[in-house]
Amino acid sequence: MSLPPFLELTTTAADVLADPHRRTLLAVLRDREGQTPTATTAAGPAMPIADLATEVAAVERGTPIVPDAHCERLQIELIHRHVPRLVDRGVLSRDADGDDPAVSLTAHPILDLEWVESLLTDPTGDDVPVAAETLTRTLEALREPRRLTVCTELASRDGSIAVDDLAAGVLVREGEADRPADVAGSQRTAVATELAHKQLPALAAAGLVAHDDESGRAALETDAPHWDVDWLADGPLAEAAALVRSDSTRRARPEREPSVPARTIARDSDENRRTGTDVESCWTLEGEANVAERGNEIAAGADEELFVMAPSAVLLGSTCLENLRDAADRGVDVYVASRSPRVRDTVRSAVPTATVCEPRFDWFSFPVDAPQCGYVLLADREAAMLVTAECEVGDESVRAGAITGEGRENALVSVVRTQLGPRLDRLPTAGDETDGTPLPM
Repeated sequence: MSLPPFLELTTTAADVLADPHRRTLLAVLRDREGQTPTATTAAGPAMPIADLATEVAAVERGTPIVPDAHCERLQIELIHRHVPRLVDRGVLSRDADGDDPAVSLTAHPILDLEWVESLLTDPTGDDVPVAAETLTRTLEALREPRRLTVCTELASRDGSIAVDDLAAGVLVREGEADRPADVAGSQRTAVATELAHKQLPALAAAGLVAHDDESGRAALETDAPHWDVDWLADGPLAEAAALVRSDSTRRARPEREPSVPARTIARDSDENRRTGTDVESCWTLEGEANVAERGNEIAAGADEELFVMAPSAVLLGSTCLENLRDAADRGVDVYVASRSPRVRDTVRSAVPTATVCEPRFDWFSFPVDAPQCGYVLLADREAAMLVTAECEVGDESVRAGAITGEGRENALVSVVRTQLGPRLDRLPTAGDETDGTPLPM
């Protein structure tokens, strides 16, 4: 699969700059007077590799006086390792071999990248709050485009995430699916295995990601010094950095339990039910994607009945309707309560077998057209979620959050079940004849 041009340039630049000798070599050539190629010159003036090795050694050691033996060893390494690599990448042009081989910069597009120019002004990393070894490992890690996607996906999540869910999110960002629920199980497993054994260890070694192989979870290191390195945060990590910086309170928040992804909650609940242990805690979810995924999990787990109270159509999207339709097709009794005629008509059209009613009361007191809204989701009276959402007038984006719980003894599930249980028992099914009076919801 071909990469977008900007991503290909970014990963090429990371590969070229991953070695500290190559960083210094390019910086020396760039800083020579008249060396940088222009639109009218394919390459800058050539520099003998022997002279280049001496200058590279002087920059790296921070002194103009370097032992001849060191310069000779570095010259050999440049000739046999780094120069061929840079020539293959098209960044260097090499003169005809002779007694005194020379190289020059080409007009390669990576040299026009602002973050590359910034890095080459300080190739040894003396002015950045990241150790030289960490800087090298970071650039080595960013040579693979999927690792950039992993950082962006983790930056969009609050706290740690199961590697299995991370794999689905990465595939969506790579354009392999429209949403995590559409990712095939075999594809998800294959990518999760690759992340666990290859991509995440490399990012963890660079200090960008925390990865616990035993628990199968990963999280972005939002307190890493990398985010304070302007050329990193504005260059290869720009997309992830924008998400990190957009949450101005992220670093100031007190330590708390991370938001638990829906899939992990479901697995934990299954295990607790097998062992006879009640789940008494509730979890908070932040972000529309996390809320939607938890809703998918609850709906997919319904075996007998699924209830949704939706005061507004803001969050009743195509995914929610698909979940309701899938549940109805499995023989689940689907109930939808809403004061919104639009919601009721939409559900009746999309899920003809659902029981749809206008409740006499509403758990959410917001008017139907208010910029705030919310809904209640209850499956088999064993899993529940309360969602709230905000959207500014004229702003199509939705900022969603939720509290969710699982297990009959769970505090949230118990409250929802107590309030709705007697009323659900009195609701007729869609096929029953009614006298048209309001239903006791």
